[in-house]
Amino acid sequence: MASPSLVLRFAGCIGCLVAALVPRSVIAVLPAKASPALEAAAAPAAAALPLATGAPAPVIAGAARSVVAVAVSHHDPRSGERRVSLCSGALVEPNLVLTARHCISRNLTAAPRCDRSGKSHNGDHVGATIDPSEIAIYTGDHIDVSRDAARARAVTTLHGKERVLCDADIAYLVLDRPLTDVAPLRMREVGAIDPGDSVIAVGYGGGASNRLGVRAARGPRLVAAVGPRADPATGKVLGPREFEIEGATCAGDSGGPVIDADRGDVVGVTSRGAGCTAAGNHVYTRTDAFAALTAEARTAALAQR
Repeated sequence: MASPSLVLRFAGCIGCLVAALVPRSVIAVLPAKASPALEAAAAPAAAALPLATGAPAPVIAGAARSVVAVAVSHHDPRSGERRVSLCSGALVEPNLVLTARHCISRNLTAAPRCDRSGKSHNGDHVGATIDPSEIAIYTGDHIDVSRDAARARAVTTLHGKERVLCDADIAYLVLDRPLTDVAPLRMREVGAIDPGDSVIAVGYGGGASNRLGVRAARGPRLVAAVGPRADPATGKVLGPREFEIEGATCAGDSGGPVIDADRGDVVGVTSRGAGCTAAGNHVYTRTDAFAALTAEARTAALAQR
C-alpha cells in the first residue's frame, strides 16, 4: 500500500493550520465471495496476539479477547459487485462495540481537512449511516469474510449528529446477540489522557506488514500530543477531543481501541493517519470526551439483551 501524502495548508487565518489525513479503513476493501451465515456458536480459542516486546501480559490478554473485526457490506457501483470494508472495534459490553464513525458511514472524502478547533475546512466528511443489517462482527486472530462465519450483526448504530470526522470520529454498534465468550474491555470515561502516557493500539491492519484481517498490536508507545494543537513545524493538527501517538496505523485498524498500557482501559479510538509505516500524524479520538454518547449506547445495549 502506498503511504497517502499529508496535505497541509493555511485556511486564510493566522494559526489555522489544516491537515488532511486518511481514515484507516478507506482502502481496506475485500471482495465478498460469499455471504457468510450468522454463526451463534463460540469462535475458536484465540492464539497469542502479536505485540511488541515489553507490553504487560494483562493488556495482551484483554486485547486478544476483546478486539473484534467490523465488516461492512456495500455495493460497488463501478464493478457491480458486493464488497466488504474492514475495520476494527472493541467489545465494551457483551453486545456493544466501540468503533469509528467513518467505519459505519458513507464517506464523502478520503482526506478530511481539519483545524485545531475540530472544524472542517472541506465540508461534510460523511453522509448517511450504513444500514445496521449490513454490519457484521467477526472474532479471532485472523479473519477472512469469504470463509468465516459472522459472530453477530448490528441492530443499532449510535454516533453524534455531526457530519464531520474531525474531533468526532467515534460510534457504537448494538449487536443482535451478546458475545458471551469475549470479555469486554473497560473504557476510560473520566480522566483525560496526557502526553507521555504509554498506550497500545490494536486492530486488524496486521501491523507493519499490513496483512489485512490479521489482528495485531502496535506498542507500547507514548502519547505524543493532546489537542487542541496545531504545529506548523510537524504538521500536527488535533481537535480538542483528539490525541496523537507516533506509531503508525494501517488500513483495517480504523475503529480499533487504544489501550492504556498501565491501567488496561480503552482511552481512544483509531481515526486517521499518514500511512502504514509513517511516524507521527496518527490521530485518535478520546473516549472520555463522549460520556453522554457512551451512556446512551449502554442504555440501548441493555434494552436489546
